[in-house]
Amino acid sequence: MTEQPRRSRLKIYVLLALSLVIQSLSSVFIKYAGTFETFSREFIFYYLVAVGCLGVFAIMWQLLLELVPLSTAYLRKGILYILILIWSVILFQEQVTLNNVIGSIIIIVGISLHGMDEH
Repeated sequence: MTEQPRRSRLKIYVLLALSLVIQSLSSVFIKYAGTFETFSREFIFYYLVAVGCLGVFAIMWQLLLELVPLSTAYLRKGILYILILIWSVILFQEQVTLNNVIGSIIIIVGISLHGMDEH
């Protein structure tokens, strides 16, 4: 593989990862919105930020689907669950259960196996 296609592929996967981080942040902002009284100023602010994150994600996702196969892009969305788990622990001090760990391992193994199949 030449250097140029490798760099191009790396950029695509970085953009895919960034899009998933943005989508996971929408869940964080929705959770923050839920800590305020419904329709309060703070609730509306965090809710709109979450919707904005989803809008940015949707645009990035459409652009990425022009560059990578749907099966490749969609499988990597499994990482979203792991990101949300990480945000939950860091920002909301939630506990990680054994089921969370097992599920995360299954997701990582599945993505790895698919990645091996691509090569």
